[in-house]
Amino acid sequence: MIRCLPTEVQGKLRSGVAIPSLQQCVEELLLNSIDAGATCVGVRIDMEAFKVQVIDNGSGIPAEDMERAGMRYHTSKCSCVDDLENLRCYGYRGEALASICCLSCLNPGKEE
Repeated sequence: MIRCLPTEVQGKLRSGVAIPSLQQCVEELLLNSIDAGATCVGVRIDMEAFKVQVIDNGSGIPAEDMERAGMRYHTSKCSCVDDLENLRCYGYRGEALASICCLSCLNPGKEE
């Protein structure tokens, strides 16, 4: 379940984390696919339209969590300060998904 991090955890995160390159954006999306248990991941990049599409066979995000996915300080991967020092996942970058969402038009589940 995606939930808002407690204030003390929010304070430990770097604020204003940015995804400065296409490579870092794709890396973050791939790592999140791995965290979701994906065994097959496809990436499509359209450089002319500057579009990135990642499709995988992972568990995905439950429909009720889609509204919170990518919101600042919201995650399913950590819930307390100790979790930040003992991460058990690859894709957690604090605010990376929120940064990607700020620069993106999200279109989950739709191929173009």
